[in-house]
Amino acid sequence: MSREGVKERQRQRQRQRQMMSGRLPSKEETPAGTAAVERRLSRRGFLKVTAAAAGVAAAGGSIGCSVVPQSQTGQMGGQIETYNCICRSNCMFSCRYTGFVREGRLFKLEVADYPEPGYTSSCLKGLSYLERIYSPTRIKHPLRRVGDRGAGQWEQISWEEAIAEAADRLKEIAEKHGPKAIVFDSCSGCYGYINGIYNPLGRLSGVLGATKPAVCYDYAAGHGINRVLGTGDWAYCNEPSSVLDSSMVIVWGTNPVFTAPHNWRWIQRAKSQGTKVVTIDPIKSATAHKSDEYIQITPGNDGYLALAMANYLIGKDLIDHDFLAEKSTGAFLVKQEDGLLLRKSTFSPLALDESGKPVEKDRFYVWDEQQGTAVLLEDAQKPSMEGSFEYQGIKVDTSYTLLKRQLQQYTIAEASTLCGISEEKIRSFAEELASQKAVSVNITYGLDHYVNGYLTTWAIAILLALTGNLAKPGAGFTGVFTTAYSPNITAIWAGSPEFKALNSQVPSGLLHTIFDKQELEGKPYPMKAIISYSSNPISNYAGQNNFFDKILPNLDYWVYLDMELTDSARYADLVLPVSSWYESEDIRVSYNNPYSIYQEKAIEPLYESKPDSEIAGLLGRAMGFQESFPEGFGFDEWANLLFTDAVSKSKGITLERFKSEKVIQTTGEPGVSWIRGLSAPFPSESGKVQLYTENPTPRLNYGQDLSARFPHEHLVYYRAPHEASKDNPLYQKYPLVFLQEHSRFRVHTQWFNTPMLKELDPEPLAKVNSIDAKARGVADGDIVEVFNDRGHAVLKCLIDESIAPGILSIPKGWQREQFIDGCFQELTNPEMDPYASAFSYYDSLVDFRKYKEV
Repeated sequence: MSREGVKERQRQRQRQRQMMSGRLPSKEETPAGTAAVERRLSRRGFLKVTAAAAGVAAAGGSIGCSVVPQSQTGQMGGQIETYNCICRSNCMFSCRYTGFVREGRLFKLEVADYPEPGYTSSCLKGLSYLERIYSPTRIKHPLRRVGDRGAGQWEQISWEEAIAEAADRLKEIAEKHGPKAIVFDSCSGCYGYINGIYNPLGRLSGVLGATKPAVCYDYAAGHGINRVLGTGDWAYCNEPSSVLDSSMVIVWGTNPVFTAPHNWRWIQRAKSQGTKVVTIDPIKSATAHKSDEYIQITPGNDGYLALAMANYLIGKDLIDHDFLAEKSTGAFLVKQEDGLLLRKSTFSPLALDESGKPVEKDRFYVWDEQQGTAVLLEDAQKPSMEGSFEYQGIKVDTSYTLLKRQLQQYTIAEASTLCGISEEKIRSFAEELASQKAVSVNITYGLDHYVNGYLTTWAIAILLALTGNLAKPGAGFTGVFTTAYSPNITAIWAGSPEFKALNSQVPSGLLHTIFDKQELEGKPYPMKAIISYSSNPISNYAGQNNFFDKILPNLDYWVYLDMELTDSARYADLVLPVSSWYESEDIRVSYNNPYSIYQEKAIEPLYESKPDSEIAGLLGRAMGFQESFPEGFGFDEWANLLFTDAVSKSKGITLERFKSEKVIQTTGEPGVSWIRGLSAPFPSESGKVQLYTENPTPRLNYGQDLSARFPHEHLVYYRAPHEASKDNPLYQKYPLVFLQEHSRFRVHTQWFNTPMLKELDPEPLAKVNSIDAKARGVADGDIVEVFNDRGHAVLKCLIDESIAPGILSIPKGWQREQFIDGCFQELTNPEMDPYASAFSYYDSLVDFRKYKEV
């Protein structure tokens, strides 16, 4: 690009940034004509809120944020009404607020109580949500693209025009290419069952027989732990309050001080009672600074560390033999010939009912030392944990024997080399962990974001199993607690007589290859349209340029629902304005607390915005599915479907009860922390902790060939990062591992344009260690270009000694227009492991240089 071209690009981006901040309205960019809203809180005032919020986090208490234009101060009259409000962000915490409304305006949010005071809290993002409701750049009307994609040329149209156009275009595409050519893209932008990510657009996908791709964010962690606990993708963590019973909390690869302050409060409370807090992380984060001990590790090698520690503890006989004998599958026998467990069904078929389903559970064989033969587990007097045997001509090994043999290749010496931790430190830490009463490992998704991510969490789960740190108070995983209750979403999505299929096994991380080739795993799979809601795929999919180079050129039509012109909205064909969280009713099942909550409608939808469920009904009827989307079917009708299942009925959970009580504890009992494997048995087939995985199935089955991998997936193992490894030849060209820390000011790309928060965090920054900056002649505050073969980002450099040499971090969530050029997401690695099917953002290499105009 020429010098003038670069300057013109910079001028365009500056203008777009001004428009995003509301300082320079543009009819072309925002034809809805949003009027400027006065700044409601000075920087000094907001810093006071910041300090107050910090006080709440530390000591508990009440705090609120009032947002009223200065011109209206003292002019508002009328009665104040209050409403139950919930933060529905995907930060996992479901903070509860009281919303104060006067003259139809929501002017204040105040933190409201949960029954358990420890779950009463908020962060600055939740308090500042009022700025998002009354944002000067909020989308006010349906917008139709009239220029090239991304050019920012729109025309305002009516809802009638918008729905008619969308219905006609989508029906045309379905008739020409088949219904699977329409992609219903939903992620985690708004948690809610009726007007959030689970809204009735899922039903429209089902009655069409369209493609509803499986989300690929943050799924590797659960897939790995599932190999041991059988807990599926999400249900592997204990309740946050459980750390009060921990003698040690290991914060592994996450930074709860910034990203999970509600969890951090529980950890702080445990720490004040004598619990030791250790942080293991490549970055010396705020959490590391506040921990008792910090262990710095090289990125992507945590799995090897866990396996080497496990092998060392077995060699030192520091494992929990009683736990393994009682709670694990260590004694289960594995056939040498095919790797399957020796079961009752190995010798005689199970009895079946008329439909062909077994009427009894299969049972497992162990070797009984007393009887000197293999017997069914319940008949054993003293199961042998270790050994190789033969029974009825079948050679077998115990599961523990196979695991012990597998772990012998992982040494402390190699762990030290790979992880950058001294051998002495690894040994002492392993011994300290084994000596603890109860160890809780606090994780979220830092470990997840590598191609080998599921292997890492699998390894840590095995380490906890061997040391007996599961299924007891204070032991296990914390960080992403999901409740044991889920309402009947199937009734909404698949409860219509017109239902065909959801086609939900297609990974969203493969959409770029499917759009590009119009096939999946070598078979035709046309894709031509997208409907996006609670999602911002251009900003959040790894390898961003794949969207521009492979998806958009083959995309015929894109309908996008949002409140703001995000990166994705700018490239859509039709943008529909959705109501905010507090402009509609909803039900949310919480994460990281044991409650489910009812959101009251605090104010009417602003401008021409509509709730997701209403949009789904309009579009569904326009496409001819009146039976699935009856006229007049509103919130109550949709919500009542959620509670038609047996579990809801047994718990007495109804919409009427939600409207009356507002908050219902749907998991566990008051005052008792929910512990996986203790509060209820592990949901593995045997109900035990699995040391051996008999049938290592992929998270998603989309036709991938795993035959070569399958024999190697029974036992935990280490594999180097796909890209972010010093052994990768690409490391000579790009010697820095690229991380994208999660910011305390954004949740993914939400709050990217909130004025209050931008005062505290105004622009993207490339954070590097002084050693790496000096080697490239870069000073603090210089404009730099971060680059690799996939793309680049031009932004300001911050020299930060908390970043280890060999690492570059750009905190995530910024939109393209907030960079001088490029975007951080251009740099990320789109590679996914076919077992976990999860984005691997951190498994990326980059370099940087001082930026020079060309």
